[in-house]
Amino acid sequence: MDQLTGKTGCSNHRRVGRAHCEWCRFKKLMLCSDVSDSAIKNALKAASQYRYPSNTLIYEAGSPHKYIYFIRLGMVKLEYSAPNGENRIVRLLGPGSSLGLELLDGANFYNHNAVTISQVDLCRISKEIIEHIEPILPHLCRRIRELLQSQLKLADQWVFALGTGKAKQRVAHLILILYRNFSDSNGAFVLIHRNDMAAMISITTETISRTIAEFKRKKILFKIEGNLYHCDVSAMEKIANPI
Repeated sequence: MDQLTGKTGCSNHRRVGRAHCEWCRFKKLMLCSDVSDSAIKNALKAASQYRYPSNTLIYEAGSPHKYIYFIRLGMVKLEYSAPNGENRIVRLLGPGSSLGLELLDGANFYNHNAVTISQVDLCRISKEIIEHIEPILPHLCRRIRELLQSQLKLADQWVFALGTGKAKQRVAHLILILYRNFSDSNGAFVLIHRNDMAAMISITTETISRTIAEFKRKKILFKIEGNLYHCDVSAMEKIANPI
């Protein structure tokens, strides 16, 4: 365990095996969703599948690793470490999203810490392999770069939504983000840890806890079990965006 962050080191992950992309039941979520099975099988032979427990550091900001990661299951947070040692969560990523795309945009190091929020299954492939297959599958590589721009645009939108307004508005915005981006087919989503919420919206965990309790009392946030929740989307939107 990292003595400074309290996060389990990335050596705690487990390699599941080679990622058989052509058989993947999550293929429709991934970047290769519209690439033929034969093309994937030949071009991505070097892709491997890994499983990380929750609260595990996948990679650290500034480290010169050479891998791009594609999330199959679970949720990952990207953290920015401020000079004063404070960590600020700048992005949440779920199934179908990618990690480390900055390496394909000229960066030599990762920009953020990538840490699992839940157990995460992902595929890993080296930057060199992706650059090698670009002439073979230019459409795939173009989609990777489009995804990078899309994730950056979404992050900018989140920064604005989560960084303005009163505390109650910020919490409501964050709950709506979790619902819209990470809910299952029944509309249920994982409510992330209060410390993670505080690191995203810059208010105290005590304020967040009081606000969550109020939402529950008013029956606009419903606990299913554990940290799995439903919400009244219409009511939450009125709080997030008051007239």
